[in-house]
Amino acid sequence: MNYGVFSLIPPILAILLAFYTKNVLVSLITAVFVGATMISGNPLTGFANVFQNYMIPKMSDSWNAGVIAMTLFVGAFSVMLERGGGAWAFGEAVKDKIKTRKQGQMGAWIGGLIIWFSDSSNSVIVGPIMRSVTDRLKISREKLAYICASTAGSVPLLIPITGWGALVMGIYKDFLPKGTNLFDVFVKTIPFNVYTIGVIFTVPLIALTGWDFGPMRKAELRTMKTGKVNIDGAHVAASEEFVLREEAKPTAWGLVIPIIVLICTLFATMYYTGPKDDGFLNAIFNSETMVSLTVAFFTATCAGLLIAVKDKVITFKEAYQVFVDGFARMIEAVVILIFAWCIGGVTSDVGAADFIVEATSGFMTPGLMFISLFLVACFTSFATGSSWGTFAIFVPIATTLALANNVDVYPAIGAALAGALFGDHCSPISDSTILASLGAQSDHLSFVKAQMPIAFMIAAASVVGYIAAAVTMNGFAAMGTTLICIVVFLYLIHKTDVKKNPEGYEEN
Repeated sequence: MNYGVFSLIPPILAILLAFYTKNVLVSLITAVFVGATMISGNPLTGFANVFQNYMIPKMSDSWNAGVIAMTLFVGAFSVMLERGGGAWAFGEAVKDKIKTRKQGQMGAWIGGLIIWFSDSSNSVIVGPIMRSVTDRLKISREKLAYICASTAGSVPLLIPITGWGALVMGIYKDFLPKGTNLFDVFVKTIPFNVYTIGVIFTVPLIALTGWDFGPMRKAELRTMKTGKVNIDGAHVAASEEFVLREEAKPTAWGLVIPIIVLICTLFATMYYTGPKDDGFLNAIFNSETMVSLTVAFFTATCAGLLIAVKDKVITFKEAYQVFVDGFARMIEAVVILIFAWCIGGVTSDVGAADFIVEATSGFMTPGLMFISLFLVACFTSFATGSSWGTFAIFVPIATTLALANNVDVYPAIGAALAGALFGDHCSPISDSTILASLGAQSDHLSFVKAQMPIAFMIAAASVVGYIAAAVTMNGFAAMGTTLICIVVFLYLIHKTDVKKNPEGYEEN
């Protein structure tokens, strides 16, 4: 059945409800139910079909089941790093070796790159480790939270062997021709994911040049002049602090060894599960990725817990509780995952992407496609605070649009991913943004206000990058153009800000 313009109801309803309720899960569930009811013509049948035609089939899909299992063990791995003492010991070992503001900011950035496996782990590990360092060096809490936020979601979105990568591949696999190498597609989208790359690039650029501007420059000047790392009257939420027991003797190996075990086990299992007839790389690229990730995170968690028990940081009973709490932490993420897959299925069944293709066939150019996908995804993710929900809506549309217009899917998917990351990076209601201010112990609204102009500057540079992508269809041209624009924009804005406020800002 052809639903025409009404095929847009499920995705638009998901977006509007997310705006209104600020609850992505409720919005996705409602949109799936409405779509299923449209298809069946009966609310009762539609309700049953949510489970029969979408939820259970999506959960039982071998790839998706692997993503769910892997996500749960990522939660356990994250809790293990927080409670095992290794991260705390590593921070204690390096804090006296970081002596300048540049080193402090770069140290926090590098820490964010190291904790690449989960956005939720990044801020709650890096923030507490680096707080004492950045406070000593008179770096504002807003700046520390910004650094945490800039690596938390960005780094996992550029690595296919993370929960983020698995989710994205699971969404577009149903919209690409049978037999398409999902891993290969993801890798080829990376250079076109220009906003995400720009976010990571801008942190060391500002750290090394000092080109802060706007509210972030105000926060940095306040801390340098007065030593106040937070604004007066800051609202700071309590976070789970690591408490060292008297008999405990943690070392940095409690952080280093689990990460080494994770990487080694991952590639060993990928090789084991892949075809052996055409070399190591062919085995890796065609392996059972989800099985390998699940095995790797489970093994690394066990290794970290054994070290923590040996060092008397936790007891055996508390080690078991790490798995329970880690799984519990990821339950909401798992349910969002399931209904993200469901909304993709519903959107496909009602023909929303096909309608958009038909409606835009007369004027849709590659440049207009990439820029539109990026900007609409930016708006949606900022208003909803969810990158994952935005992935579920726009990745299928991007894939279908690109295939229908005989355009490579890589820049289209990259633009949708980049726009979805925008809201996760800077929306005040994003869980990643909230965790960043929590981990840095920064006033949340002060941090958001300081970070937002930087995010909008990177987004503007990304639009220019997508123009370059449309002209060249080359990811490295798009990425290079974006990074050059970021340098130019940042320099000009900083110089204008300094000229306007040569004495710095007065505390208001």
